[in-house]
Amino acid sequence: MSATSPEAGQVSPDGQFRWDGQQWVPLATNYREPTAWTRPLQLVTAAYLVIGLVYSVVTTALFLTAANMERVLRASNANLGGDQVSQAVNFSILAAWAVVIVLAVVSLLLAVGSFLGWRWVFWVALVWLALNSVGVLSNLNALANSGTQVEPAGVEVGSLLLSLVALGLFIWFVVALVRYGPWAMKKPGAPA
Repeated sequence: MSATSPEAGQVSPDGQFRWDGQQWVPLATNYREPTAWTRPLQLVTAAYLVIGLVYSVVTTALFLTAANMERVLRASNANLGGDQVSQAVNFSILAAWAVVIVLAVVSLLLAVGSFLGWRWVFWVALVWLALNSVGVLSNLNALANSGTQVEPAGVEVGSLLLSLVALGLFIWFVVALVRYGPWAMKKPGAPA
């Protein structure tokens, strides 16, 4: 490989071997090295996911009440009768909680995976952030039509802020991917 003795930890020019102090040891397939962006990207993503999870569960618990749901259903569909409203309210609350719980579990899994730096989580989190970024438009629409929302306008503003953070993180993910690779990790021997 080299006529001069390399330093321990040095990666070969072809990026396939690392000098362990005595010999060249092959690197694992698709091995990548962290950059200065790697850990901050993982930690900020994990924090965002946990904050979003807590915000979603707390606001749902506080504002997804039968009275609020009935108000929204009557505002959006005046043709519902008394028995239909009761059934629709019960179904809507149950469905909303089911969605919140599933999204909370997915968010928690992605937060753990982000914190631990699992590579596959990068790709799922990228899609998750893209979908959450769409929330900028839906939250603006919700603020414009606050009478048909279960949550008060202040909660929608909080959701809008979380969506804006998701958009910023999504942009950071794309830049990190283009510049380095998943989780801003570069191939060995590539410039930092």
